[in-house]
Amino acid sequence: MAAPSWDDLRIFLAVVAHGSMNAAARALGQSQPTVARRIKVLEDGFGIELFQRGPNRLELTEAGKAVLAAATPMAQAAETAQRAAAAYRPDPDAPVRITATASVAMFLTLHATGLARAASPSEIAFLPTRRHLDLANGEADIGLRMYRLTGADHLIARKIGEVAFAIYSRTPDPEGFIAPPEDPSLSRQAAFVARIAAGRPVVARIGDTPLRHQAARADLGAAFLPCWLGDSDADLVRITGPEPELLEDVFLVMHERSRSRPNVRRVADALADLFRRERKALAGI
Repeated sequence: MAAPSWDDLRIFLAVVAHGSMNAAARALGQSQPTVARRIKVLEDGFGIELFQRGPNRLELTEAGKAVLAAATPMAQAAETAQRAAAAYRPDPDAPVRITATASVAMFLTLHATGLARAASPSEIAFLPTRRHLDLANGEADIGLRMYRLTGADHLIARKIGEVAFAIYSRTPDPEGFIAPPEDPSLSRQAAFVARIAAGRPVVARIGDTPLRHQAARADLGAAFLPCWLGDSDADLVRITGPEPELLEDVFLVMHERSRSRPNVRRVADALADLFRRERKALAGI
């Protein structure tokens, strides 16, 4: 049995994904006879039928299902390899992409003009997510993260600041509280809110900081917010002090190859300078 061609397996996966050879041909930019011929070559090479063919329908055989299970990780690996190669391909005009949590990204957008100036002539892109985007595979250029890296190959990290948190409300004596969700990564914050609430109800659980801020402004209840955000809102009052045990370090993380892009280096330096300038506001002072 001959080893299958990856091009033929890719066509097979497209037929499965799109449900017909006609649809796969349109998606691949090929003709339907070409797709049908490559599927036949694949079946002849394996010595099995991959599809049961009926009027206007294709169904995978049991053998076809087994080939699909084996080929799918190959397609995923090919996509990963393509992203990794793209990350190493020099492109001075590519956007400088910064990944951070929603609250940190919100802080960055307040100072977006200076960051955009540092990235110029490239664009600046903010990628707010709690998911840790893969810097090694080029999902982002700079990551702002709340933990120290350990054993990460070719990643460079430096601490650039700290973020303090407190509870804010429309009134000094709120009747209810807005807490983070009971998520393992937010358990210390949720426990702090429960302690301050002292028996008063948690009226909502909201994980996204900008949404929690808006809910507090709407007088839904007192909310756990970063101090730079709560202190800057004249409609809110701080009802707790920043707790030292809830202080979060901020680390700037880059892959070592990013240093070869001058605009990425400039943005990294601008981020470090921004956190240095705003350290008192970030610390709730």
